[in-house]
Amino acid sequence: MVSDIVVLRYGHRTVRDYRVTSHCALVARAFGAGAIVICGAKDPEIKKSVDAVTTRWGGPFRIRFAEQWKKEMEKLKKKGYTLVHLTMYGSAVEKAEGEIRKHKKVCVIIGSQKVARGVYELADYNVGVTQQPHSEIAALAVFLDRIQAGKELSKGFKGAERKIAPKKRGKSVIALK
Repeated sequence: MVSDIVVLRYGHRTVRDYRVTSHCALVARAFGAGAIVICGAKDPEIKKSVDAVTTRWGGPFRIRFAEQWKKEMEKLKKKGYTLVHLTMYGSAVEKAEGEIRKHKKVCVIIGSQKVARGVYELADYNVGVTQQPHSEIAALAVFLDRIQAGKELSKGFKGAERKIAPKKRGKSVIALK
């Protein structure tokens, strides 16, 4: 069963990708990943924003930047991570998820710009969510849910300043600190 998930965001471009990369990080955190590594331009505003969410709503969750995607993928592979590249051209997620779920450590690679052939070649799995063009944010959320069999939806977050008490209508936020 997967117990350690890292998301690798390939090719972040500061001005163009700020919002999407931020959302990738927030989805990674909320759906059970422990970290995101952003390969491309270093963007301190994203780190500041995601760290603030983690402080308010709990963690653990780490965000860091790396200059070279290939070195980062090789480093994660040496640390025992199974590399799963989300791409519309890959094997269908519903056929690959059972096999991927057997690995303890998974690195999920999501693109931003045109993905280099080397990413496909270094990945242990190339997985498609629908084999249709759509958002890497949606693909990441669906994939993380599938490989954790929905268990991430009831995950507890530690060190939060607040939490939401679910209600049918209205809002209820509970201050914890």
